[in-house]
Order: sequence, then structure tokens, then C-alpha cells
Amino acid sequence: MSAQQHARFAEGSDAPEQGQRTPPVMRLEGIRTSGSGAVTPEPIPFSRPSTPVPAHDQLAFVGLGAMGKRMATNLARNIQEKGGPPLIVYNRSETKLDEFKTYASGKELNEGAYKVVKDLHEIGKTADIVLTSLGSDEAVEEVIGELFKGQEDQQGKGDGILPGGRGHSTIFIDTSTIFPATAGKIERLASSKPHRVFLSCPVFGIPRAAESADLILAISGDYFAKKHAAHALVPAIGKKVMDLGSNVERATAFKLVGNAMELGFIELLSECFTLADQAGVGSEQLVQLIKDQHSSPQLIRYADRITKNRFDSEGGFNLGGGITDARHIRQLAESHNVPMPVMDVAHQHMLSARAHGGETMDWTALVGGERIAAGLQPFAGRVRLERYEG
Repeated sequence: MSAQQHARFAEGSDAPEQGQRTPPVMRLEGIRTSGSGAVTPEPIPFSRPSTPVPAHDQLAFVGLGAMGKRMATNLARNIQEKGGPPLIVYNRSETKLDEFKTYASGKELNEGAYKVVKDLHEIGKTADIVLTSLGSDEAVEEVIGELFKGQEDQQGKGDGILPGGRGHSTIFIDTSTIFPATAGKIERLASSKPHRVFLSCPVFGIPRAAESADLILAISGDYFAKKHAAHALVPAIGKKVMDLGSNVERATAFKLVGNAMELGFIELLSECFTLADQAGVGSEQLVQLIKDQHSSPQLIRYADRITKNRFDSEGGFNLGGGITDARHIRQLAESHNVPMPVMDVAHQHMLSARAHGGETMDWTALVGGERIAAGLQPFAGRVRLERYEG
């Protein structure tokens, strides 16, 4: 790329050369300076598209679970406020669809802001941007495969969002937590046909954060599709986009690394609180130390759930999902020859907790596995834990 092309691209007026999928230079609008002179990233690391996204794009949301129903509600409201067409929504389970309608109504979202469609092929044909939020790799592959089949039948969808005369492309954005190789497999399937682009975009945050559009989005894939998608999703469903480059597997790997850190926090807290109770120093004092020394709302939330045995997963993340993520994390670590003994222990503790309390409990319930290993009741007691006769 010539110096002149570099200058035009930095201003957002030119595209990278053919085949180049990530920006070669940092965009000036992607940074800002704080009062102290420090440089901090902007919430969206891409220049704004020439045409506002909701002005003509038809968006769809597939998967209305604990996270999905909250993201879809916020997205539908944002689109309606900007005058775009109603958000298409879909869920394989009628129960989850009914829960979405009830939740959306409770958030004062009128029914005119969304449209229920019960055919994935139809969504693939008519939507410009399709978001998926699903519970497993298998579900993601199956659902997106059906969406692709519908997209292959699309006809005459108008001007394209991608430059270079390539025509209109449907953008498929998966927000699920899946193994990187699964994302790569879907991307190869997407690229095997024209006019479709797959982006990996897992989200960081619990359902409560999704409710307030306080999520962080890690996104990877085609540069122009990311640019278009980012402005459709922030601030509609999240507060920030993190660009992980053109390889769709990067965002999913990053998500697993982030979840490993959270799971490590919970495992360490579980061990320390169990020891504090058994040593007689009291878990309340340890909670206060965390508040005074770390000032982390997330750590305080974990500590509160563990010490008060509050393992209802509503607004949080359940054991079943935690076990799946731990397996993915351990598989990723093994493939890169990185030992992660904390993940091994946390995985075993979650399996023990699930065996005694079920997988729908919050993943902080992994403390039950630690307590059982210490000869204690898994989910009872606070000041002095009871012996476990098992």
C-alpha cells in the first residue's frame, strides 16, 4: 500500500488492498486522550459506516436464553428508536420464546419493535445481519448451517455493504462461547459461498450486565463486516468492542482465556473461604479484606454468593455452562502445551458440585466441590461448616 493510500485509509476513506483483512495502521478516531494525557481506546475501534446501520438493514436475533433475551430486547429498542425495521427474533424452544415476550413486555418494549419468525431459512433469506446466542458448539453449527441454507436462496437484496463491487453480503455474528476450531469450521463454510460473512463475537458479562447493555464484545473476522457490525451492536447491546483481528478463532480463544481468569478467581475464593471458616478466622473478615484491598465488584459478588450460599443462577452463569467452558479451556491449553492446573481443579470441583446440586446452580457453587474435599457439607452453613458424612 502506498503512502498516499495509507493516508486515505487512516482517514476512513479507503479500503485495504485486495486480500488484506485487517487495518495496517491505527486509526486516529480509535484513540482518545484523557485529562492526564494518557491514551485510551475508544469503545468502537472502527470508523463509522457512511450509512447509519439501522437505516436500511434488517437485523435478526436467534437464541433467546438468559443472555439472548436481554440482548435482543435492548437491540430491538435501539433499532426502533433509530427508525429501523422491527428486529426478527427466533428460538427453537417455544418456552424460551414466551419468556422473551414476557421479559420484553416487562421492559416496556412494545410488540411492534420485534417480529417473531419461526423458519431459519426465511431469516437467512431476509436478514442483513443475523446474531446468534446459543448454548453449545453443536447448536451453533446446526443453527448457522440452516441459516446459510436460507441465505443461499436470497435474491436481489440491493446495494452491498462491502466495497469493491462484491455485492450484498449477509453478516452472521455468533455471540456464543464456542471452541476456536468450531468458529474456524463455520467461517470456512461461510466463505465457500458468495455474499455471506461470518464474524465471531463472544461477549463478556453475565445476564445482569446484558440487561443494562454493559457487555464487552470481542470480535474477529472480515474487517469491513466488523466495522459495520460494531456500530450496530454498540451501544445497543454492549459498551465496548475489542478487535481481535481477521482470524475468527482469535475472539473465541480470547473469550476462553477471559473465562479461565474468572473461573480461577472463583476457585481461589472457594479455597480461601473454606480455609477461613475452618481456621476460625471467619469469612466475613475475608470479604471485608477483599472490599478494602481490591475494590472489585466482580470479586465482591463472587464472595457474597459463596459466603451466603446464594447459588441461584438467575442473573449469573450456571454450573453447566462453566463445566463446558472449563473443558474448552483445558482443550485449548493442551493444544498449546500450556499447563493450567487451576482449571483442572476447578473442573473437578464443578463436577462434584453438579453431582450434589445439579447444573442449574450459579458456577460459584463449585465451592461445594472444595467443601466436600475438605469433609464438609457442600451447600450449607456459613460461620462454621458442618461435617459431611456423604
